[in-house]
Amino acid sequence: MLSQRDKSVIIGILDEVLGVGTSLRGNEQAHHCPFCHHHKKKLQVNLETQQWHCWVCDSKGRKIQTLLKRLHVDSKKIRKVFEIYGDDYIVTSTSTDEEKVELRLPSEFKSLLVKPKGLNPLYKKVVQYAKDRGITKEDIIRYNIGYCDGGIYTNRIIIPSYDVDNRLNYFIARSVFTEEKFKYKNPPVSKNVIMFENQVNWKEPITLVEGVFDALAVKRNAIPILGKFVPKKLNDAIFKNGVKSINILLDKDAQQQALQYTMQFTNQGISTKNIVPSDKDASDMGFSEVNSKLKESTKTDFSDIISQKLKLHQHSQEAHIYKKNEISF
Repeated sequence: MLSQRDKSVIIGILDEVLGVGTSLRGNEQAHHCPFCHHHKKKLQVNLETQQWHCWVCDSKGRKIQTLLKRLHVDSKKIRKVFEIYGDDYIVTSTSTDEEKVELRLPSEFKSLLVKPKGLNPLYKKVVQYAKDRGITKEDIIRYNIGYCDGGIYTNRIIIPSYDVDNRLNYFIARSVFTEEKFKYKNPPVSKNVIMFENQVNWKEPITLVEGVFDALAVKRNAIPILGKFVPKKLNDAIFKNGVKSINILLDKDAQQQALQYTMQFTNQGISTKNIVPSDKDASDMGFSEVNSKLKESTKTDFSDIISQKLKLHQHSQEAHIYKKNEISF
């Protein structure tokens, strides 16, 4: 929760950039929208969550710093906002006066390798969570896995990702408590990164999975794409490094995208396997089951792609018919 002093600083910055705003209930501030220039104050900014939204033109974002960057506000103001909401990222100036975000681990970050002195229920909770997700001591060392016991990422396991030069390019912050409303709270920077790039061997087959826990479970040169779509940087790196073989292991609800990428890579002459999971995702399957599936699978050719597409279409049609015939009470 922001202190009154920090709120005053943020309000001062917003008033200076957007014009004097109006305080609403629930930590909301109303301002004139700089994008649609509506005559009424229709842009609302939440000082606690940082979310902002214009009710007229639908301009919106999840971070105040994003709003300021879109308006080309000077870096000193943006840096001040960073300092108030968390120091996991900083603004630096380039030689062309463009602003780029340099990521840092939160100052509250602690390695899971370092056991705290005395009773520490949170440390025990995080360790147990890591074990339940199949994370080993070797994984903790290799990926520098830790947790936060304070700050905006408190009660979360932190899994960092580093680029080819061992610079932090992203991190995942996952709550270890099931009752937490937002399971993930990740840094507000671009996801156009190659996760675990410093661990990737481009000369060996790579395995594309959705999330970091999938990658940790699968091992096998796995790269999480943080969703259903392959980031541009990763896509470019695959061709730049001359990758010969790719395994695609996305969740069942992402098979349309999986087939799209299977066809794309196959067309480019890359030997590609699309592994269709059962009802479990990769992290639940684990290394042994994934390994067995990869051994059983053969290269996916065009006839396989067409067959899988037909099955996917049939399943979609059956689901539609079932929903249509469902009886409402």
